[in-house]
Amino acid sequence: MDDIYFEDVDVGATLGAGPYIISEQELVAFAERWDPLPAHVDKAYALEHGGLTAPALYLFAIKMQLVHTLPLRRTVIAAIGYDEVRFHRPAHPGDALSLELQWTGKRRSRSKPDRGIVSGRYSLRNQAGELVMSHLDTVLMRLRDPAS
Repeated sequence: MDDIYFEDVDVGATLGAGPYIISEQELVAFAERWDPLPAHVDKAYALEHGGLTAPALYLFAIKMQLVHTLPLRRTVIAAIGYDEVRFHRPAHPGDALSLELQWTGKRRSRSKPDRGIVSGRYSLRNQAGELVMSHLDTVLMRLRDPAS
C-alpha cells in the first residue's frame, strides 16, 4: 500500500492492522521494568484475580507497533494530543490484539503550509472482537502537494 498523506485521509474511513499476539514472557519483562504491579508480574497472585494482565503502557506500545505497520510512517510528523483514553477490559497473555483506526477529522495547518492536522479514533480489540483500549489521537501529517 502506498503512503497515506493528508490529502488521502477520508474522514470516516478506517484502516486496520494486526493481530499482535501477547506473549507472557514479553508482558512480564515489560511490566517488571515499567509497571511491576502484582497483577502484571506475579502469576500466583494474578491467578487469584483472573490471570496476568497487560499494563496500560504495554498496550500503548502494542498499539504503536501496529500503527507502524500502516502506511503512515513517513507521513506522520508527530502526535500532538491524546484524548479520551480508555481501558475497557484487560488483555492477557495469548490474546491476539488488532488495531482499527477511524479518521474523525482533518484540517490544514494555519502556520505550516506543508502539513495538516488529522484526528482519529484508535481501538485495540482482542480475538473475540471485544474492545480492550481506545483513544483519540491528533497528529501532524505531511501533505503530498503543499502547493494545492
